[in-house]
Amino acid sequence: MAAVPAISRSTATSPLPTGTRAAGPLAAGATVAAPAPAGAGTAERAKDGWTLRKRLRQTRGVRLRGALRGAVPLALAGLLANVANMDVTLIIARAMSTRSYGAVAQLIAIFFVVSMPGSALLVGVVRRITTWQHNGRLHLLAEWVDRVRRVGVATVLVVAVLAIIGRGYVARELSLPGPGGVAEIITAGAAWCLLCVDRGLLQCARQYRALATNLLVDAVVKTVFTIGLVLVGLDESGAAIGVLLGVLAALAHVRWTLHRNPAAMGRDRAAAAPTAGTDSPAPPDAAPARLAVEVGAALVALALLGLLQNVDMLLQGRLAPDRSGSYAAVSVASKVIVLAAVVLAGFLLPEAADRRHLGQHALHQLGATIAILLVPAAGLLSAALIAPDKLLSLAFGPRFTDASGALLPLAAAMTCLGATVLFTHYLLALGERGVLLALALTAAAAVPLLLWADGSPTATARVDLACQATLAVVTGLSVLAAARRTARA
Repeated sequence: MAAVPAISRSTATSPLPTGTRAAGPLAAGATVAAPAPAGAGTAERAKDGWTLRKRLRQTRGVRLRGALRGAVPLALAGLLANVANMDVTLIIARAMSTRSYGAVAQLIAIFFVVSMPGSALLVGVVRRITTWQHNGRLHLLAEWVDRVRRVGVATVLVVAVLAIIGRGYVARELSLPGPGGVAEIITAGAAWCLLCVDRGLLQCARQYRALATNLLVDAVVKTVFTIGLVLVGLDESGAAIGVLLGVLAALAHVRWTLHRNPAAMGRDRAAAAPTAGTDSPAPPDAAPARLAVEVGAALVALALLGLLQNVDMLLQGRLAPDRSGSYAAVSVASKVIVLAAVVLAGFLLPEAADRRHLGQHALHQLGATIAILLVPAAGLLSAALIAPDKLLSLAFGPRFTDASGALLPLAAAMTCLGATVLFTHYLLALGERGVLLALALTAAAAVPLLLWADGSPTATARVDLACQATLAVVTGLSVLAAARRTARA
């Protein structure tokens, strides 16, 4: 990956000579009209201004199409991965009792809560490497990645030991049938955090196709082993082991992919060498304390997102274990939207971080990801509105239709949360930390309101919708405000 010289604010905003190809949004080949000479008439200056505005409008469609081309491979991989997850759900739901299936849903919720902080590590990786790309400091990358990997492996081993020791306590607190699968699912979540570091390297190298392949590796391995282990009678333990094996397979694949791409790891000497030919040295790296604050902010934000995604399932299962299986079916169907948003955020995050350094917004990339996300959301909402009982019966069997009234509000809630996931990643890419307050306040309000629902599936889903819709509006307005600030900088 070629190092990019540092770009000062004066360079990024100064007029370009006639015929110069513009960077950033105008990189599609548009040429910018030169500023009118001082003695030019009003008509000539007006004509030049009109030509510039026309060309800027023409490039908007090009930028949107470029964003779609980058996001579509990930979206397709995410779609196939979600189809595989649904196939797993259909098969194991018919092979297990409703109580066991409810326990599996609670274990998956634990996985998402434990693994979501891994996305904070991904944010930190993307922000740091993007800064190095623009400051000409990619020669620091290889040593830094090796150090992070060593610490990550040691952390996963410690978490695995603690999970084995505390699995009985976790099972009792969540009213699970037994401790089986708890240690495996917690270890899988910790290993996922390590996987996020390497996926961040792929994102910074714009290796979206390789990232899409990695998603499919995880999905295929998890599907095969989960189905096989559940069918031989391991139930929730088998499902947890399948998740763990999928994460480990994806980790092996991404390591192999990065090994074949030395530039992405900073081991290509020509690409990673410090930028030469400049009058001033590259700016110093950000202070470690500042980087720790940024990663910590991302950790808190994404942990709150994980809580907001799964707190309804955890509390509903605790308050009404006998109805957890039916609600789990509705939850699994609805939260496909959030999983798709997390996949699309893998494209949005590096794009927004890169444009921030150029003094540009990434609203076109954000718009492309939202447009893709709305396709499955519209299909799910339509099915939930027209025939929720039939949908659940066909997918999970007639035993899982008791909570069909919760499908429409919960699908709408997860659509709002999917938008919030994208908005949050956009803001984190810009280093905005105000989103933490919105997430924290929503989580603080959601817990007592869900407890007030007392385990009723429909009431739980409606409370969740009210909280998620409010949060989506607030974070969306925050994105627009941040985009305006970026454009003015």
